Amino acid sequence: MAEQLELERVLTSHSFAKSPRLCSLLGFIVTHSLRGSHGDLTEQQIGIQVFGRVPGYNSSEDTIVRVTVRQLRQRLDLYYSSEGAGNQFRIDIPKGGYIATVERQAAHSASAASAAAVPPVVSPYPLAVPLVSPVTSRESAHYRIATILLSIAVLVLAVVCIQQRRVPLVVPPVQKGPLPIWKALFTPDRKTLIVPGDAALDMFTVWEQRSLTLEQYASHNYDRDSTASIPPTHTDVPLAVRSVTPMADLALVANLVKAPEHMGMPELDRNIEIRYARDVAVADTHDNNLILIGSETFNPWVMLYQPEMDFVAHYDYVADVYSVQNKSPKPGEESTYIYRRGKPALKTITHIALLNNSQGQGLVLIVEGTSMGTTYGALNFFTSDWLYGPVLRQATDSSGHLHDFEVLLSGDFIHGGVGNTKVIAVHVH
Repeated sequence: MAEQLELERVLTSHSFAKSPRLCSLLGFIVTHSLRGSHGDLTEQQIGIQVFGRVPGYNSSEDTIVRVTVRQLRQRLDLYYSSEGAGNQFRIDIPKGGYIATVERQAAHSASAASAAAVPPVVSPYPLAVPLVSPVTSRESAHYRIATILLSIAVLVLAVVCIQQRRVPLVVPPVQKGPLPIWKALFTPDRKTLIVPGDAALDMFTVWEQRSLTLEQYASHNYDRDSTASIPPTHTDVPLAVRSVTPMADLALVANLVKAPEHMGMPELDRNIEIRYARDVAVADTHDNNLILIGSETFNPWVMLYQPEMDFVAHYDYVADVYSVQNKSPKPGEESTYIYRRGKPALKTITHIALLNNSQGQGLVLIVEGTSMGTTYGALNFFTSDWLYGPVLRQATDSSGHLHDFEVLLSGDFIHGGVGNTKVIAVHVH
């Protein structure tokens, strides 16, 4: 198909050779345009399917699609004004949308028409008689055989040349996200356990008006003296054995499991294991990379690492107040960040910490905050280079080593998500 051949020609050109992001975007737009699947060519769908954004992300805040499509239009103009000037077809993405057109180039058609208008050159002289001596029938037969063999050789050589010039369409994987973090957490030598929060434990804490130690949670016997959270009948499942996880955690997990693909090493996904918080054992913390989602009332395993962190999230279940304590305030930072539900003027707080695993080998990534929804703040961080970029540059030394760090984010809680995410504190260890 001529349109697909034109796409292949553009993607393998010098103009696009060092732009994998533009190649992926162009391939996606042209392929779906040719299929007629225009429902996938909205800003939201391109952001989700090409740039790994989560469904329902705020495209007015995250403008990556508009910015990259603008760059793509400029690169196409550059290509067709230089090495693609003689192409028969031209790919364009008209402004006002994201649907591509593939049409014949006016310049190519004009040159072809002018070439067709030139009459063939006819010699005014009669053909000369060839000055060769007559040949015998045997010599004539040998000559015909040699001519046939030569024709076959020329044909084979032509096919080989065409095949060599025909470069297969290979779109390199787009590496995206905070790659230094992904490369530290997703490695070929050990497992990476992703542990979302236990929302049933948080409900238990609120209803029973008491907190649990990690020992009590890990022993699985904390429901034996329940009072307020007793099941209505003996057939109902008590909170201590229910598996309930917030949607925000699932959205973050869905992004995290794509990290090996984002690194360009999809084979590493075999080392990823998703484990419910109640099913984690202390031995799991010894020789694995860990990603713990949720503060202590959702994921008690974060208590193991609280002594090493500058920021620690707490929930006062009596007053219904969330807070993040800052144990080492820097100039301009607060010693405690408070969040009360029902107070729309207050900012939600998300805490992200990347630490060496003090319990054994590997690294630990902790995501916690002042509510379930603030996990979306972490998702905004990991998918927005203008948020994680400055933090990673600050946490990386001149030799390229990524140090342990903690980052505090603020945001506005808006209808089940977090917008206007900003970095308000960075501590590098």
